[in-house]
Amino acid sequence: MRGRTFFSVSVLLLLLFAGCSRPVATVNGREIDGRLFDLLIKEKSEALKQQLTAPDMKSLREAVVNELIMEAMILEDAERAGLKVTDDEIDKEIGDIKRGIGEDAFKKTLKEKGLKPAQFRKRTREKLLMSRFMEGLVNREPVTGEEIRNYYAASQKPFFKPSQVLMNMIEFESQETARAVIREMREKNIDFDEMAKRQAAEKKAVASDYGWVNPELFSLDLSYGVRNLRAGQYGGPFKGKRNYYLVKVREKEKETIASFDEMRDTIKNLLLEQKRQAAFAHWLDAKKKSSKVEVHIR
Repeated sequence: MRGRTFFSVSVLLLLLFAGCSRPVATVNGREIDGRLFDLLIKEKSEALKQQLTAPDMKSLREAVVNELIMEAMILEDAERAGLKVTDDEIDKEIGDIKRGIGEDAFKKTLKEKGLKPAQFRKRTREKLLMSRFMEGLVNREPVTGEEIRNYYAASQKPFFKPSQVLMNMIEFESQETARAVIREMREKNIDFDEMAKRQAAEKKAVASDYGWVNPELFSLDLSYGVRNLRAGQYGGPFKGKRNYYLVKVREKEKETIASFDEMRDTIKNLLLEQKRQAAFAHWLDAKKKSSKVEVHIR
């Protein structure tokens, strides 16, 4: 659960396509594979259904085609600019995906989709290349200190530093195992840290020093459990997005108004993203005007 993973589970599903099929469109001669289009349609329509929203298939098909056309345009200019992605970078991204959803889930998903490793690496490379191209549309340091100060001062509402907890976690694949472990800890008065080391050494669970984190970022059950533990307490098992967790809260900090220094990096990143979006919109408008696009489906 720790760390930012470049690809979410949803994005992983979007990446999964295999072989060649009829092109749904061409962009300056670059064909867009129909199987990827079909997979995107399926994944997005299922997501809408989970939100109890009936998908408008005509609009959805149009949106997916436009998304893939935009990708093709980005890849063309990224390759033209000589941008590269190394094998080490691809390995790292794939490793992050495996850690994010679990090795077994990763293998199962690829098997179900009939995806070969080389094809998945190719799509991973394309995603990294597109990200690198978009990041390069603005200068490395385009946000000035004055812009950051002005943004902070002009805000009509104060900036808040969210409540945080300093915590450790033991992650289990099954709820039964987690319950057995915490029962043993209580019955035999075993320290949380001692049990964490034992479980990790025996490779029965994953123990992590999670550091400071906003509990609202977790699943509902895990977030509720962590918020109701006092500093020094442990509890669980709590259901996470994937597995079950025993948690020890070491320290807690309440929500406070954030100072300028505390918000400096956040505001800088926000302004940088705004500039990137504006630069990308300008580039995309010009690219569309200079590109030959042929759509083969309706």
